[in-house]
Amino acid sequence: MKLYLVTIVILVLVVFNVVFMLKSANYDQAYLPEPQTKSTIDNAQAAFILPISEASYIPILDTNVYLPVIDAKAAMVYDINSSRYLYAQNIKEKLPIASLTKILTAIAVIENLNLKDVVSVSNTAIKVDGEKQDLYLGERLIVEDLVKMMLVKSSNDAAYALTEHAKANNIDLIQKMNLKAADLGMYNSYFKDSAGLDDEAYSSAEDVVKLVKHLLTYPRLLNIMSQQSTSIKSLDSIEHHIQTTNRLLGEVPNVLGGKTGYTEGALGCLVLIVEVSSKNDKIISVILGSNERFTDTTKLVQWSQQAYKW
Repeated sequence: MKLYLVTIVILVLVVFNVVFMLKSANYDQAYLPEPQTKSTIDNAQAAFILPISEASYIPILDTNVYLPVIDAKAAMVYDINSSRYLYAQNIKEKLPIASLTKILTAIAVIENLNLKDVVSVSNTAIKVDGEKQDLYLGERLIVEDLVKMMLVKSSNDAAYALTEHAKANNIDLIQKMNLKAADLGMYNSYFKDSAGLDDEAYSSAEDVVKLVKHLLTYPRLLNIMSQQSTSIKSLDSIEHHIQTTNRLLGEVPNVLGGKTGYTEGALGCLVLIVEVSSKNDKIISVILGSNERFTDTTKLVQWSQQAYKW
């Protein structure tokens, strides 16, 4: 009887020990790290190096790079992909923006007029700049060519000719411009003429960036603003060979386009759109109220590309 009981006890202990060992093996296996293949390690490293939302953090600022010293009253550099300000100085200050206004004029023209319409140049249009005349009285050009003259050469004659053509078609171009500005959220802006000659009109660096972002949805306009020179022939066979007012088109690497502006009240203004090489990204630089608009812009673009890592 005793032998029988001892045998039973031994069997129970053996079974219990086997079960315990199996459970221990499963427990240990569950908490062991997975075998780290090369791809697992790479993914872990990538997750550590890059934030969850790359667009929110890239580009990353290197604070060891000193800020540039510029002359402008207001300035801004904006990164398209991350929707971030890379540089900001007085970006909400209301200032006259001179011929940067013509960017909005061009957008209003494209959205409200037929680009193939024929415009006959009036005496009012050619006298807007006094003795400085780009067009001829009675000369006939299509709307698209006037837009080119306005954006490349910054022709005030062309801007006023477009305004008069719109009026002849019962379209108040200045009203359309202000409505468009409001639609884009340009709440620190008000426009009084299509050329930007009236210094009582105003905008801000932040609002100009909003305008340029919308411009980028019109590849045709950006293409025009990238041209260093072009030729236009009127329907009267008058040829106009025009040069850009923006010398940085031939100097800054990877520049996609830009627009200049100047009046005595506004001083120098400049917009430049630059591609970030091999990063599928763009930055927008805006300078307002500067005596050194080209130097300021060059400094800001170079600083942005040195101080930020994509």
